[in-house]
Parts: sequence; C-alpha cells; structure tokens
Amino acid sequence: MSRGEIDLFVRSLSSAFEVVGVRDRRGRLTLDRIDDPAELQLEFPPQVHSPKKYLFPNWEKLFRFRLGGRVLLEPEKAAVPRIIFGMHPCDLHAVQVLDDCLFEGEADSAYRAKREATVLIGVDCVPDEHCFCTSMGTDRIAEGFDLFFHKADGGYLVQSGSSRGEALLARHAPLVAGQAGAPPLALQAKQCGHSLHFPVESLAPLLGGSYDHPIWKQIGERCLGCGACTLLCPTCYCFNVQDRLDLDLEGGERVRTWDSCQLDQFTRVAGGADFRAHQADRQRHRFFRKYKYLWEKHQRTACVGCGRCSRECLSRIDPPAVLHTLFEEQALPAMVGAPGSEYHPQLAQIIEMQDLTEQEKIFRMRLPDPVSFAPGAFMQVSVFGLGEAPFTIASAPTDGRVLDIVVRSAGNLTRALHRLQKGDEVGIRGPFGSGFPLENFCGRDVLLVAGGLGMITLRSLLLTILSRRAEFGRVTLLYGVRDAASFLFRDELLEWHRSGLLDCRFAVDNPDASWGVARGDITQLFRDLEVAPAGSVAAVSGPPAMYRFTTPLLRRLGFAEQEIYLNLERHMKCGLGKCGKCQINDICVCECGPIFAYSRVKHLREAIER
Repeated sequence: MSRGEIDLFVRSLSSAFEVVGVRDRRGRLTLDRIDDPAELQLEFPPQVHSPKKYLFPNWEKLFRFRLGGRVLLEPEKAAVPRIIFGMHPCDLHAVQVLDDCLFEGEADSAYRAKREATVLIGVDCVPDEHCFCTSMGTDRIAEGFDLFFHKADGGYLVQSGSSRGEALLARHAPLVAGQAGAPPLALQAKQCGHSLHFPVESLAPLLGGSYDHPIWKQIGERCLGCGACTLLCPTCYCFNVQDRLDLDLEGGERVRTWDSCQLDQFTRVAGGADFRAHQADRQRHRFFRKYKYLWEKHQRTACVGCGRCSRECLSRIDPPAVLHTLFEEQALPAMVGAPGSEYHPQLAQIIEMQDLTEQEKIFRMRLPDPVSFAPGAFMQVSVFGLGEAPFTIASAPTDGRVLDIVVRSAGNLTRALHRLQKGDEVGIRGPFGSGFPLENFCGRDVLLVAGGLGMITLRSLLLTILSRRAEFGRVTLLYGVRDAASFLFRDELLEWHRSGLLDCRFAVDNPDASWGVARGDITQLFRDLEVAPAGSVAAVSGPPAMYRFTTPLLRRLGFAEQEIYLNLERHMKCGLGKCGKCQINDICVCECGPIFAYSRVKHLREAIER
C-alpha cells in the first residue's frame, strides 16, 4: 500500500469504526482519535503510551444506579467498534498477556466486549536505548493481529492475520485486496540498547531463589512509589472499584479505575494493616509478578521489553540491570551456554549484492566473527519468520569475516532473501561440512566439472586455487548449462578464460549467438580432453543426474576412484548430523560431506541417480 492508499483506507474505515492511532498533538506524539487520515503516523518512536487504555480504560463506568426508594441499575452501553491503527509488536504481545489474564476463569466481560469490538493493526518499529524486546522475544510477532503493515520500498506490505483483517481489506481497500500476494517479507532482527544475558526461561527459577535478596531493599529505598512504572506498563491491569455519587445524591455510577501495586494504599486492609507495607516489598512483587508468577501460570512473561517503565522512572530503576545483578550473584553454577545455543544464529550484514541471472543473486555478507572453512562447506542462513536453509559458500576462505553465497529465487525464503537490501541483516550458522581436501590437490593438475548451479561450489575451490596458483599444476574448467542465460559469474568466467591461468570450456544445451559455444551437454566437453590422470584430481559439482554420465567418463580417462571428488548436497536442515534430512543410506552429508571421494560413496544406492 502506498501512503495515498493508506489514507483512503483510513477514511473508508472511519465510516464504520472509530479509528485511533498515533498523531502529533500540540508538538507531542500521542495515541488519539484520527479524524484526518493525513494525521496518522505509522513510523514513531517506542515512547508513545501503549494502546492498553482503549481495551482496558484507566477510567471505566461499569454501570449507573439510581437511589431513592428502590435501587435501579442501568447497564453500560455496548462497546464502540474501534480500530487501533499502528501497534508495535511489543504492544500486540501485551494484548496477548491481557487476554491470558482477563479471560482466565470467569472472563472479564467489560474487557471482552472492547476486545471483540476492536480491530488491531500492527506496524513495525525501531527499538531505542531503553528497549529490550529482543531478549523477551517480542520484537516481532506472527499472530495476534488482524492486519500488519511492514515497511517496504515505496510503501507498506500488508499482512493479514485474521479473517476479520481480510474482510476489512476486501471492503475498505478492494483494489489492494485484489492484488496478487507478494512474497513474504523477511523479518529483520532488531538491535536493542538493552538485552538480557541469559534466556528468558531462566527468570522464574532465578527469582524463586531471590526472595530475600538485598537488592529489593536497595531499589525500594530509591523508589518514589509514584506508580508510573505500572501505570505506563502495557500489561499491568490492577484496578480499584468505587462508587461516585452525582451532585444531587440521587444517583451515581460504579467505576473501575487503574490502580498500582506500587502505591502505598494498594494492599491496606480493614484495621489499617498492610501486608506489603514497604516499598522494597512492592518492588519485589512487581518483578515476581512480571517474570515469575504469570510465567508459571501461562508460560509467558508479563513484560514485553518495551522499556516504558525505565524510560519514565525518576529513580532510574532498570529491570534488565536488576535481573543481571540477581543472575550474576545467584548461588547457582554459571550457565556455559543457553540450551539450544548451537541452533542460535549470529547476525551477518549484507554489504554487497548483485544479480547473476534472472533467478540468481550473489550476496556478500560481513560476519561478526571470522570463521574458517574449506571450499565446499556451507552455511545455514536464517530469514526470521520464514526459517533457515543451507547455502554453499561461494567465496574463497581468504577472509573469514566476508562470505559470498548465491541464492536462486524459488520459494518463500529465497524470495524474501532477494527482497533484502544492502545493510540488512540475516542470521548465519556455520560453517558446516567437510570440503575439498586441498592437500590432495596441491602439486597436481586439477579438472573442475560444473553443471548448472554446481558452479557455485566450484567457484570457492577455483578462487582458492587462483589465490595460490603456483601450488597447482594445469587447471581445466568444464562448465555446462541449459542455456546461455544460465551462466553464473559471467564476468569472472570471461576474465578467467582470457587470463591464461586456466583452460575454460563451455557447453550449452540450447545455445544462442551471445557466447559462441557449441551445442550439447557437458559430456561433449570430454572429447579431445588432454589430461594426465596419474597426476590429476577431479572435482565434480552439479545435479545428481549429471554424475551418472560424468563419473564413468572420468573413470575411462583413467582417474582413480579416490581422485574423483563429488559434491553431494542434500537438504541439510540442522547442519549437526541430527535431523536425518541429509542422510544417504548410513552417511550424514552435513557431517561427512558434502564433498566425498567417489570411492567413499560409489556403493551407496542413494548417492547417485542410477
């Protein structure tokens, strides 16, 4: 949706709903009713107050009553149909917390009425120095909204999260609803100024052993007891109920108002006793309720990491700092690593990208820490929200902090990768696998046989050889593709061919005049091939069907079985030899390969198409 389409959408929605969103009101961004669509802001900082007040108002009339003889009760009116347009992911998670608590047991009907009458439309955000949503897992969301607007080039991609959201688009933005769906947008990992140094699952047991910790007294002495932390919190829902009489004393109303566990009269009972009399006790209760009590009940913390409490706290009480102190001083063995850490990706930044063909792009990425690998190894690349997939490293292992991968646009994940821009980040795990044994290549002639995308793997090997050219004998590249438009690394191929550093030969099944190569598949390139097999080694990479023809040809040329290396890439999901997806008979490709000597796999029925 373009901005103009969004304005038309909001104007149409206003005919059936009260639309609220963020707008500038006297120089301050606030969440308020939108009368003019041009006022609606979709990109705003996280310090804007939460939308909780529209679902759980700070002052809410439960019913009216009339006095004088018989008491008459007048129920409150039905909830107003409303759209909250522009909720950050953390606030959408906060609504899920409110749902857990207020729908539990006998559901709060006043909340339910507003919840069912309210449409939630999300927008993405950029965390500030107070946010720690990435540690709480609330910096992105996959459900719990009706529509979600993702920022994209030239406007927004609109994601539907419910049938109600789809119906809204169909009725109020039919031209947008009728467009063909775009590929899913990669969910970018966010950088927060704050973070927890341990898993959020550790919080409940951590606090369980910290009830009498002196830190509660320390922050209790600093706390002013103003209640700002809880009143601004998007998940706190403590309230008080009281009657307010009319001035004529003939009637009144029963109202529910926000209350706070941090206020000094919150736990005062008849007779004046207060079972949580000290501010230290109130602060401890606040942390226990956020991170322990509700986690144990709903497996969800009541903190979404929005930073509103620390951002507005006059005493600068910062939840991550408090929790880190407890963790560091806890009389438990220090955690060496989080459970499942081997599956946690690092963040790599895209520093360069280029189209190779209509379907393939090459991405150059900078890693946070250098890695070492052999040509033929692969990385697991994550697009958050869509998963991860293995990609062969296409660059030489000369700079362990910069890697190249080539991506063919084929499915949701790869299409999302193609939508990324320079400066975006992806998740990276690895490298994994065993590559080409370069020690067996040194001092010998090298024959490289590539088919289609198999050239990606051989590029890494070839660049390594060229960087150490004097250590190898004659190098010959045989490269076959379906048509001339499918050649990868065109500029490099031409440069290698003209340099004289290697002998390049090409074959095209369906040629055109652009390259001037002969028609035929890659087997045609074996004709008149001059090799000295006794002093040579061959590396073959391509579709498995190609091996059925090329391997016998290499054997006829005199190559020994142990001097023919095949690339047997499979769907390598975990990279750790656990998931079983890449297993060929009794071999896990991600552990033992994907580069194998032919002598190692010739007996495996699943290794090569028969």
